[in-house]
Amino acid sequence: MGDGRMTSQMKKANTPPFPSEMEFIRYALDSAAIVAITDVKGTITFVNNKFCEISGYSRQELVGANHRMLHSGMHDVRFFRQMYKRIAAGRVWQGEICNRRKDGSHYWVDTTIVPHVNAAGKVDSYTAIRFDITDRHRADEKLRHIVNIDALTGIANRRRFQEHLETVISTHGRTQPSRVHLALLDIDTFKEINDTFGHDVGDELLRVVSGRLCELASPEVFVARLGGDEFGIVMTGHPDREVHDMMGKVLSCLRQPVDLGPVVRRCSASIGIATFPDQAASLDELFKASDLALYRAKELGRDRLQFFVPRLREVALRKSELLHAFETGLAQGQFRLLYQPIIATDQQLKPALEGLLRWEHPQQGHLTPGAFLADMNDPGLLAALGMFVLEQVFTDMQKMQEMALPLRRVAINVTNADFRSDAFVDRFFELSARTGLSPDMFCIEVTEGVFLGRDFQQLEGRLHRLHAAGVEIALDDFGTGFASLSHLRRMPIDRVKIDRSFISNLGTSSADLAIVRGVIDIAHGMGKVVTAEGVETGVQVEILTALGCDSLQGWYFAKACNLLHLPYMIASLQSFPEQRMKSRAVAS
Repeated sequence: MGDGRMTSQMKKANTPPFPSEMEFIRYALDSAAIVAITDVKGTITFVNNKFCEISGYSRQELVGANHRMLHSGMHDVRFFRQMYKRIAAGRVWQGEICNRRKDGSHYWVDTTIVPHVNAAGKVDSYTAIRFDITDRHRADEKLRHIVNIDALTGIANRRRFQEHLETVISTHGRTQPSRVHLALLDIDTFKEINDTFGHDVGDELLRVVSGRLCELASPEVFVARLGGDEFGIVMTGHPDREVHDMMGKVLSCLRQPVDLGPVVRRCSASIGIATFPDQAASLDELFKASDLALYRAKELGRDRLQFFVPRLREVALRKSELLHAFETGLAQGQFRLLYQPIIATDQQLKPALEGLLRWEHPQQGHLTPGAFLADMNDPGLLAALGMFVLEQVFTDMQKMQEMALPLRRVAINVTNADFRSDAFVDRFFELSARTGLSPDMFCIEVTEGVFLGRDFQQLEGRLHRLHAAGVEIALDDFGTGFASLSHLRRMPIDRVKIDRSFISNLGTSSADLAIVRGVIDIAHGMGKVVTAEGVETGVQVEILTALGCDSLQGWYFAKACNLLHLPYMIASLQSFPEQRMKSRAVAS
């Protein structure tokens, strides 16, 4: 009854009846698998229909031909030598093979080759049973493409780049006796273009740069996009001079105008280069060395290339140690605020103070900001320092009020990091409300460097918010930048502070005298008041007073002191300007 049911099902499926179970098994195998038999020399003696279908050859073309006619060229001699060595010994071989169809296209098969051993114990033929896995290989290839290729530019991504670099380094000394150069490249103006014209234009620039870099590509030069606007180039078999010339051509090529749709721009790039094994013993060290060289190229003005030198690693180590010590110092309360007076030439006005930051370093002692802020490039730590200064000056101002000190206001210095978000300004108003200290008791001093950031509009809004509440805004170190006059027009600046470099030679340099006179006249013409910094002699006091400078600040009056000494310092200033001016000859 069971056999009858099977026969009925086979008829419904248009399957022919079989006289024996063996014939049915052969039919099932022929329907699902690709089968071929060859002799020991590789001559084909049998193929099934499935073999003919997938190869595109007829049975007459295949039988009698050597199996080598199907070789795709995807496998090397070593691959086939190992396979034949195994099956010739009478053992089954299993693996994946890429074959070539009659039309030249390739297909992949999962193959099992079973040797036939005769009664004499010798192999006299091979039966190969294959299953078509071409679709799976295509899917794998597509996945490999997705994993290894940057979707935006179509070139290798960071993952593929790292794999290539690892391979190159691992084979170094065996197949590649020459050095390996790693170049890291950043587009100098990328963020500006993204912010100004949008990400679509930024993406187009990345595609253009990728295309120009790929013109370098060769078996010895590998190019990839590592992420954002950073690209990597690995060069093998090139001496330093050739690498230098090649990267110089890259910089020149990238300077060519780029049509970005709404605008045509000239761009530039910075490149850092390091060498394995001369300057790095591992992949990580090579990346770090190249990155240090890239950072140095940016420091030197961008649009240039920089080879790694050991000194860069030493500088980076010192900066790292500084950052760690700086963070520790903030946590352990090693920073202090000292206060220096700002004296009004109008005797009717009370003195003001500037809060000056000092670091009581456990090993290096008393440090001024010039000794540590220049190398600080961590916006987060700088913002934390700015918040410390803000909190401290409010605490100190409360104590100054308890001391009944006659003061106009207290000034503090801020950096770009303080204005990168609303946190600093928000905290200022929170402290003002909590302590009852009016905003007009404070002055915020900024340098022109604060205005050179990319978030200019946000900065302008935050300064206007402080200014509208009564906070005085002072432009510090005036005259040392490049666009101070434009900032005086646009920004809510109340006070201009002339840099000390113009004051030091005021009594002997006619050029400096002309500059100071011009600054005072321009500032007054724009409705600003002027403070001169670095006043150290009576001659300078006399000249600046005669020129109409509104306030003076410097060691001539007092050095910066801590909160406890402020009453004594303020008391000593009560005799200005009569007694100070009378002692001009002695002081100078």
